[in-house]
Amino acid sequence: MKHIKTLLLSGFIFVMAIAQAQTTLTWWDYYTDGSSNEAMNNLITAYQAAHPDVTIERTSIGFGDLKSSILQAAATGTMPDIVIIDNPDHQAMAAQGALADLTPYISEWDGNGQYYDGPWSSTIFDGKNYGVPYGSNATTLYYNVELLQEAGIEPPKSWDELRTAAQALTTPDRSGFCLSLINTEEGTFTYLPFLWGNGGDIPDLGGEANVAALTFLNAMMNEDGSIPKDALNWAQGDVNNQFMAGKCAMQINGPWQIPGLTAAGLDFTWNVSDWPNNGSPTSILGGENFAAGAGDNVEAAWDVISWVTSPENLLPALITSGYITSRQDLANDPTFTEDPVTVVFANQVAVAKARAYGPNYPEISAEIMNMVQGVLAGGVSPKDAAAATAEIVQPLLP
Repeated sequence: MKHIKTLLLSGFIFVMAIAQAQTTLTWWDYYTDGSSNEAMNNLITAYQAAHPDVTIERTSIGFGDLKSSILQAAATGTMPDIVIIDNPDHQAMAAQGALADLTPYISEWDGNGQYYDGPWSSTIFDGKNYGVPYGSNATTLYYNVELLQEAGIEPPKSWDELRTAAQALTTPDRSGFCLSLINTEEGTFTYLPFLWGNGGDIPDLGGEANVAALTFLNAMMNEDGSIPKDALNWAQGDVNNQFMAGKCAMQINGPWQIPGLTAAGLDFTWNVSDWPNNGSPTSILGGENFAAGAGDNVEAAWDVISWVTSPENLLPALITSGYITSRQDLANDPTFTEDPVTVVFANQVAVAKARAYGPNYPEISAEIMNMVQGVLAGGVSPKDAAAATAEIVQPLLP
């Protein structure tokens, strides 16, 4: 009897040990509804099924509140174990001490070296790696197929072709070319590919590449009239509404507009083409990254991040949420090669640049749009605006 009691006691202790070995991880993102919300739930369910000793508690916080919530959590030492963040915020959060340095884990990871330069650069700060890209998107040129065909115009590839096409497509009731130039991050998101596409970059805002980009847009708006002045107040959704209403023949926008365009029952055909450039093919990177919060569960969080971003687990999530892959080893999957529209966006992601300009990027972005609006609406000369902005921005760069 004593032997049996000992066995029972041992079994009880063993069960208690298993219970104590259960790990609970917290996960924050800003996917509060829709397909991306579904994709996150599917990833977590699949991981927990494969790892029954781990429980993941997910919290979805609105896009506008997630960044401030993370910074507050970092200040109080209550960071979530896993977080998904907008890629332009990644470096700022790393600089604030919110994120764990994953360099030791990534250096031994088979996914290292598999990512496009743009998405990967957004996870690097001060020479260390603070995350892994999840999914990406980019902007490109949408055009009204019938209008271009009637005018005998091919989708423009260069700045010269873009300006000529926009002039030809502009009528009293329609603008040839529409884009968001609002004084917010959406405007910067649209302007930077003009700077990059001319061989320029933010550290050299006072250079000829930026002056020429400002001059080009100013000519299209204030000389040709092919870019409407209302674009200075339009967000990307407003631009797409104008395009759907037939008020714009061409627009710059992202793949997130495709569901609305498809569901609208438009009386015209639309298609997409690469960003017109002036010698440097480019686009701008959007999308999100995974990161581990600075805390006690970094190793367990890394196990989750490396698992959900492995090709076999990541691909279903990208399909569900409608993202383009950031991983080059998934680029040839039929998901990204069979649909002609998706192919264009995948090609744009491959050359897209990240807004990886250090923790002061929000201030830099605001100065860039002050510059753009000063030229387009305020009559400031491109050369003077570029020089003044460069002087302000230079100390803000890392």
